[in-house]
Amino acid sequence: MLVNLKVKILIFVASFLLFFSCTKKDDNPPNLFVQSPLSNESFQLPCDIKVSGYVTDNDKVDRVEVNLVSENSATVVQGFDLDADSSYFEYDLSFTVEDLLLLSGNYFINIKAYDEFGNFNSEYITLYLNEIPKILESLIYITSYTNQTFIYQQDSLGNSHLVKQLLGNHLLSIGNSRSQHLFVGTDQNGDFFDLNNFTKLRNVPVLSSNYPLFIDGSKSEDRNQSHLVLGDGRINSYNKNGNIINTIYSNPQEWFGKFNFQENIVLVESSSSFLDRDLVVYFRQSGIEKQRVEIDGEIVKIVSISNNEYAIFSQFLNESRLSIYYENLNQIYTDLELPNAIIYDAILLDNYLIFSSSNGLYKYDFNLNTLISISSNLKPSKIIPSEMDSFVYLTVGTELWTYSGNGNLSLLTNFGDSIRDFIPVYNK
Repeated sequence: MLVNLKVKILIFVASFLLFFSCTKKDDNPPNLFVQSPLSNESFQLPCDIKVSGYVTDNDKVDRVEVNLVSENSATVVQGFDLDADSSYFEYDLSFTVEDLLLLSGNYFINIKAYDEFGNFNSEYITLYLNEIPKILESLIYITSYTNQTFIYQQDSLGNSHLVKQLLGNHLLSIGNSRSQHLFVGTDQNGDFFDLNNFTKLRNVPVLSSNYPLFIDGSKSEDRNQSHLVLGDGRINSYNKNGNIINTIYSNPQEWFGKFNFQENIVLVESSSSFLDRDLVVYFRQSGIEKQRVEIDGEIVKIVSISNNEYAIFSQFLNESRLSIYYENLNQIYTDLELPNAIIYDAILLDNYLIFSSSNGLYKYDFNLNTLISISSNLKPSKIIPSEMDSFVYLTVGTELWTYSGNGNLSLLTNFGDSIRDFIPVYNK
């Protein structure tokens, strides 16, 4: 019996070893060959990218995956997962790349070939994609009177159409071409609209207070977010869908005024009374206060002029002032005083400060402390930058003007009604 048991064990072990020796795993990856596209080939978006080649394996090719990825390996276009069941497999397919927001740069076609044992081979083919050019698609004019706000869209042929009528007097508007939405706030309500069809995307509720519902607004530098200062003491950040992604709260018994959003910080006026006003710096993500400095008068505009330096336009009664705030030192110094003047708006253009006032339109060289009068007759209520060229739009009553960095000032159109805001709309 003992001998028979030993024989049975030996037979079992021999059979076990024979079985696994016959089914030994293949460790050889498949051979991958790419015929198109060529390495470093260039494409102008929108485009179709043809990907072709073949795979061989000593046993069977299981599948081939093809994707378009960026330099940081993020998937740009979800590609193809092709099933195979032979030792030789040809692939021939085409990518359609038409993303308006894709930037020019190096991208990669990533091709992976697997055999039935999970072995794989991979190839990265470098491509250069030229982004879809930015173009001006339409112009938005906003007018307001008799407790109504009117939104007009002017097409490329110069035809204007009323696309929206809202209850309340206009306070604030922001257009964001990248996310294709428009925010319009009145003294009654505030809503995000789709720029393609002007349907309402989302309402912005604000708690009632003694301050206007909407104080200030801006877009992030990459235009992925829009930011609003609300009259109830909040600064909200919104994504492309109009959803709140971050909120900064004022201190109790303080209210926010004009602001400036940077990558990591937010500068904003905070006041507890008409006379008690501070310029406060918050950490952007956490909303924690970093520092503050006392200011004289009400801030009209905060303009970033260089790293850690900001131009602060303020006014008290009938006197306006331009100061420079050094964020790294938390100190503010007066650079220019303008008696008997009211500042309306300001912007940085070609390393000069362009600002409008009740005395006219000015250009200020903050490096040389030189003030130049552009026009004493034009007194724009708003200065709107072009996202395509080095010039700005100026709203002057019923007229729309342009001013370029080379000093060219020209009348673009007379809209007929007083323009409360003007928004150029681009394809991206």
